[in-house]
Amino acid sequence: MKMTVIKQGFQDLVQDLGRDGYTHIGISPTGAADKVSMKIANLFLGNHINDAVLEITLFGGTYLFDMPTTICLSGSHFPAKIRGDEVPFNKPITIQKGDILSIGGSISGARCYLAVQDGFNVADLLGSSSTHLMSKSGGFRGRNLQKEDQLAYNKPEKRYFPIDRKFPIDYNRSIIRATPGLQHSLFDKPTQELFFSKEYTVSHQSNRMGIRIHGPKIQKRTSEDMITEGLPLGAVQVTGNGDSIITFVDHQTTGGYPKIANVIAADMHKVGQLRPGDMFTFELMTMDKAETLYLAQEQILK
Repeated sequence: MKMTVIKQGFQDLVQDLGRDGYTHIGISPTGAADKVSMKIANLFLGNHINDAVLEITLFGGTYLFDMPTTICLSGSHFPAKIRGDEVPFNKPITIQKGDILSIGGSISGARCYLAVQDGFNVADLLGSSSTHLMSKSGGFRGRNLQKEDQLAYNKPEKRYFPIDRKFPIDYNRSIIRATPGLQHSLFDKPTQELFFSKEYTVSHQSNRMGIRIHGPKIQKRTSEDMITEGLPLGAVQVTGNGDSIITFVDHQTTGGYPKIANVIAADMHKVGQLRPGDMFTFELMTMDKAETLYLAQEQILK
């Protein structure tokens, strides 16, 4: 049972929740850019939340299914059609043999997720099916899907689909909440206030390694160089010229720039939906509040 790519999208990648636990040996976590939407697509199909999905960025392609299955689309809204009919998001959709799914360009946000019943069937690498583009590993041959590629999926079993389930998740990308970073104290009070009060614009130079943002130039109090240290997901690094970068799912595992803030775990799915030109502000959050928000989000996704 295979899905054949008739026309490739901008960036179609096989992803799951990622390859956690290996950053100490230089392997970035990878995984879906918006893990919340990925989980939702799987949950609507009764899948395990970590089943492999197709992550579609900015605009999709055309895909032929050679055998019946059930699919679900989730994430930012992309126009999608099967047999000329609009395909709704966040709802199980029955696929017949020979059906062709066409996905257009994003109406809002950066990514949507295509899940199939029981997941796409690709080999694991270090316990994950996720694609890591820089190392050309994982997923489907370590790269974007291309025309005529065939992605295997499993024969579906009869099951109940929770079609009426609701997931009240906050997708407002205009506010990204963050806690103080490890080097927050290296920036004086006026600079900290400037960082958390001004608007930022997402750069076209952004990718899965990092989201580069344009805004006020931020400078630390001292010109003393930092010692390179481990780099967490969501860290907001301030470069030597005062620009800021949010480390993202394919991030390098060490870095020497000071980190003024760290995006909270409950808002990383919003970062995954940022696209070039989007504007947002950071909102300062305590660690206790960040933990409460994360646990509440995880409860919704059970």
